Amino acid sequence: MNTCIATVPSLNLSIRAQEELSRSGIYTKIVTLDPRLTRRGCSYGIEFSCEEEKNVKAVLRRIGIRSSQILKGKEAEKH
Repeated sequence: MNTCIATVPSLNLSIRAQEELSRSGIYTKIVTLDPRLTRRGCSYGIEFSCEEEKNVKAVLRRIGIRSSQILKGKEAEKH
């Protein structure tokens, strides 16, 4: 599985995002991030299969959560 991570500014938003994504049938995992790896210093992220990227973005947009960045490939592996 190619892993992607949507960066999220807080743990509360990460939990909310995970709940909504689960309701949409998308498996996710909340991960902690090194804030130096993200543009805005986010220290939480939602890990998911890159194949679901379009669906994840749609769900996050629908519930009003802005991900400042999607980490992919080697970036996602560094967390």
